[in-house]
Amino acid sequence: MKEARVTISDPEFDAMGVAGLVSLCREAGLRNVEELVCRGTGAVVQVEVETPLDEARLSSLDCVDRWERVAELPDARLYVVAFTAPELPERLADTADDLVGTCDPAVTDRGATVSFVGPQETIASIVEAYETAGVSPDLRKLGAYDGDDRPLDELTDRQREAIRTAYEMGYYEVPREATTEDVAAEFGVDSSTVAEHLQRAERNLLGHHL
Repeated sequence: MKEARVTISDPEFDAMGVAGLVSLCREAGLRNVEELVCRGTGAVVQVEVETPLDEARLSSLDCVDRWERVAELPDARLYVVAFTAPELPERLADTADDLVGTCDPAVTDRGATVSFVGPQETIASIVEAYETAGVSPDLRKLGAYDGDDRPLDELTDRQREAIRTAYEMGYYEVPREATTEDVAAEFGVDSSTVAEHLQRAERNLLGHHL
């Protein structure tokens, strides 16, 4: 298992077709971005901002598939945004399925840094696909993944939280005692997001054992 840490600069956001989304979040005082689901050509992310996003502009962005304002805190707003980078090749979606996930996204005022964790050949294919699309991520590190080998450590934090919550609520009982909608209510997100978390988590766990 390898980990590649890459930096994507603002011009690369433009080449991917997501510069408008990044700019909108910064204008609202971007504090934090947490990836909930990686989809290769896009992702579902939770965005924390100081002031409300311009929701009319958010809805008009071509790269935004759906969004939801999930919480209003005393000094911040939380949104869940699903987006697809229109300029990235579709084959990235299939290649990304072989990753454990993209971890620790950090968005600054000049770009973003993320880690790809998975087999080295998968990471190489992803970087090549980005470059083919005219996006040149700056490779900062490529080395052995420092995480543990326990099966649950094959999951992202959000996947681990989702599958544990589903298990505790009886989602895996026969017959089921909870639905994806029930689990989603615990997270304050829509059921399709939870379903993606669970599907990714189950796939990674089965991959570890099979």
